[in-house]
Amino acid sequence: MSEPLVVALSKRQLEAYNRADLDAFCACYHADVMVLDHEGTCTTRGMDAFRERYRTMFDAHRDVHGRVDERIVLGEHVVELEHWSRVRKDTGERVSGTVVVRYTEQDGLIRIAEFLRPRG
Repeated sequence: MSEPLVVALSKRQLEAYNRADLDAFCACYHADVMVLDHEGTCTTRGMDAFRERYRTMFDAHRDVHGRVDERIVLGEHVVELEHWSRVRKDTGERVSGTVVVRYTEQDGLIRIAEFLRPRG
């Protein structure tokens, strides 16, 4: 049985993220990508804003890494438990965290990325 497209896209974008490869990372996302926060508020919309968001993050950090520990797939949606870390280039400080993310595929690309984080 072949892997659902949304899972393949999620894996591909994570591999690109871990290499800090902005072009390969953005290639996994829809031109009208939407990034939602834990309240469902759109914080980033469209490829230009999305590319700038991640360009800024990749430029400011080294050793960018994410890993998926759990994955649930339902149709065009995948929900993942992700652990991430990165090192600030200016201070050398390592920052890390855990996030639940929902990716939704549309037109063969990731259209929605919703990040659920603990409050505080």
